[in-house]
Amino acid sequence: MIINNLESVENKDHLIIIIGSGPAGIASALEFEKKRIECLVIEAGDQKENIENLEFLKGKLVGENYNDLETSRLRIFGGTGNLWGGNCNPMKIEDFEGWPITFNDLNIYKEEAKKILNLKNDFFLEKYNKNLNLYNLDWSDVKFGKKYLNHIKRSKYIHLSLNTIFKSFNGEKGNIESINCFKNKNYKLKSKYYILSCGGIENNRLLLWSKNENPKLFSYSLPIGNYYMDHPFNSVADGIINYKNFKSYNLSNNIKNAPLITCNKSMFLSCNKNFINKNNILNSGLYIGFIDNIDNNLYKQIRCVAPKFIKKIYEKNFVKKNYQITVEILQEQKPLHNRKIALSKSLDPVGIPLPEVHWWKTNHERYSARLITEEFGKILLENEIGRIGLENYLFTKEDYSTTVGYHQLGGTRMGNNYKDSVVDKNLKVHGFKNLFINGSSVFTTGSHVHPTYTIVLLATRLSNYISKL
Repeated sequence: MIINNLESVENKDHLIIIIGSGPAGIASALEFEKKRIECLVIEAGDQKENIENLEFLKGKLVGENYNDLETSRLRIFGGTGNLWGGNCNPMKIEDFEGWPITFNDLNIYKEEAKKILNLKNDFFLEKYNKNLNLYNLDWSDVKFGKKYLNHIKRSKYIHLSLNTIFKSFNGEKGNIESINCFKNKNYKLKSKYYILSCGGIENNRLLLWSKNENPKLFSYSLPIGNYYMDHPFNSVADGIINYKNFKSYNLSNNIKNAPLITCNKSMFLSCNKNFINKNNILNSGLYIGFIDNIDNNLYKQIRCVAPKFIKKIYEKNFVKKNYQITVEILQEQKPLHNRKIALSKSLDPVGIPLPEVHWWKTNHERYSARLITEEFGKILLENEIGRIGLENYLFTKEDYSTTVGYHQLGGTRMGNNYKDSVVDKNLKVHGFKNLFINGSSVFTTGSHVHPTYTIVLLATRLSNYISKL
């Protein structure tokens, strides 16, 4: 139900207070509802975007060019999940190396996550050659704000208060007694457990602010904001393939899930564990897109370096037999201590410091991108499937432009030790009795996959854990 007047719940000890209504917050609330456990979700935004809220989304960028913080986040019911493109893919078993949990700890909740995200298909992963795996993306049509607002309005167990700004925690020595929030006026809300679910940047900002405002609450000096990551996304190559030879390669290697079009006229490849470890490269995913019409300039370039191949594939029916391909890469980043979220000197409209994002690329990302792209090129060359031309920046030390995936990861990372992590395996903040953090900020490492599916898995697991306390 929607709570318009906080006086009605101010003196009611809700079992759970969830701060934030993005994918993490909503998924947790839905799981509590299944168990008939009451929770109160407070959301700083409204049902629709408000231009005034842009002042809360600003921040300072330090280092290399990064996504504008006002365009990569939303302050609205459903959070940044309303910007999400819908890409879903699970992290792999090896992606959890360094985490205090395993792949199976999350995978047991896959059916719940698929239901929340309205996913219809199964994920697959199979060997494409000795170094690369083929995988699929499933696509969710869920925009969290639109999908779940009416459901929550009807719910007896989920209480939602919009336009409610979290300001601070009250308590000491790891025990939160209440929270201060603002909705037309100041309120103090009490609960047994508190879950901070405000997104990759905002979780860090609010926890850093809480530490500054009430240091007696924190038992340890936690690395809040450190080990921040995103997913660099770049074009790495383009080329031409012969579809007949491409299909023959798939059939001869018993690759069952590799039609030309696996997802939106694309094919997705990733490095396997041995290839990553052998070459000391970052985990990366290649997005190969297929285009019917071949660009004339590209045709001339490929002909210069591979005249025999071009002559051969253009003998007959070249339009039906050949495709131009684009190759793009989505990469993980190493969790570096000084790549971080900090507090800036500028304040938001209620007096809380805005975030300061310290982010940059490394040559390790360039090196990794070159090796995985070259590996894909070798498959095409050795099997007479096609030829690709790699981007020049992959072979130089010159700076290059990049975009990022709007995947704000880490900063309140999960781990066993308070010296290099902020939350434990159950997402409880080290040294706290009743504060949990949920969302992409708890990722220990980033893998290369889109994070929303994993966020929902983590949220479902967290709700199940708290319900048993």
